[in-house]
Amino acid sequence: MPTAVTIEPRRTVPGDWLTAVFLLAFPSVAMLVQGASSAMSIGAAVVTLAALCWRRAGAPYGYAPLDRVALAFCVALCGPVAAVALSTLSHGHPLFPTWDSPSRFLLAVPIFLALRRAPLRIFVWADISFTLGALSALAIALLTPRDWGEGRVGSQFLNPIHFGDLALALGVLSAIALNWWRKDRVFWRILKVAGLFAGLATSLLSGARGGWAAIPLVAVLIVWELGRGKPFHWKVLMPVTVALLLGLVYGLSGTVRERVDMVSSDLTQYSHGNRDTSVGVRLQLYEAASKLIAEHPVLGLGGDGFRDKMTSLARQGALTPVAAAFGEGEVHNQLLAYMANYGIVGGLALLAIYVVPGVFFAAKLQSASRTARRTALMGLSFVLMFLVFGLTVETFDLKSTVSFYATVIGVLAAIADRAAVQSDPS
Repeated sequence: MPTAVTIEPRRTVPGDWLTAVFLLAFPSVAMLVQGASSAMSIGAAVVTLAALCWRRAGAPYGYAPLDRVALAFCVALCGPVAAVALSTLSHGHPLFPTWDSPSRFLLAVPIFLALRRAPLRIFVWADISFTLGALSALAIALLTPRDWGEGRVGSQFLNPIHFGDLALALGVLSAIALNWWRKDRVFWRILKVAGLFAGLATSLLSGARGGWAAIPLVAVLIVWELGRGKPFHWKVLMPVTVALLLGLVYGLSGTVRERVDMVSSDLTQYSHGNRDTSVGVRLQLYEAASKLIAEHPVLGLGGDGFRDKMTSLARQGALTPVAAAFGEGEVHNQLLAYMANYGIVGGLALLAIYVVPGVFFAAKLQSASRTARRTALMGLSFVLMFLVFGLTVETFDLKSTVSFYATVIGVLAAIADRAAVQSDPS
């Protein structure tokens, strides 16, 4: 009978150092350099695919065979491009450019499969990677910002919504990375907490309020997971502290208060006939997408089908001209966008991108390895944040954001899988 875990000790090889640099640099370089997220993900996928094909004996290092959840993780990453291909081919106009963004999910498959064979000590280089990414985002917001209008800050290549959401995610991951591998020294604790505040500050500067809805949900998840085995007063004190901090931010930050209060104002105006507010435009697009989904439920309208319907919907009065103009850019909801263009098939493929990795990480929360549990908490929090982000914006319409999401979950899944097998990172 084969053993569940294959152990084959080996010395560190040059490829391990290349992996270490990639793990350390990816989040920050992705935020700083246009196209870097896609380029680094593609490069990593090519290298790891070559490593997987080269020889099996040289790569294994205390890894376990794929279980059902890990296999489902890989299959789910193939789902979006398969759904897009099926829909566009069925309509007789493939529109191959529409395959580009969903194909980036595939990059995470070889990255995950190859990294789970790497020595665990190499993964320690990821320890402050998210912190550096959050600090890089704040540096952009303070030193080289781009005003995208109404004082909302983004980078030169990321609009305020995507920029603020990614910064927020990096800040949260920086905080969860406290004592990731071992008990951190004071300097590293301060740096990681600084990463949290850098992510929050950048998000505030961007005004991306859709992402703020993820904060209380992730806070509940973190408190629940870290509270296991803690005294009762800790379980009570931490949620109260989080609630007070959120209330304090709302009370002291004019930006947060103004952005949040605008939601109520926009809804009131919408009910009185003014549909061209920020929220009103989104509601119009959601209603239009829902009607189109009902008309073309299985395979949708095909690539760019929703966008192509904007002119006719505006002519019919179903959308205002302002909403139609916004709709030519995006639906402002990732699930509705996939279902309108690619039908139920596309919607299920998109949900799998959230649900299956979520199940994978949730399962690792039960691991005996503390490092595996902490990595799983990071992965589950990251997936949850992107799910919330996608409620008000198309998170995967840009190749860079797809590459970022796929690469991060691929890396965290590999670390969680490896740490569950071998818990000594030294």
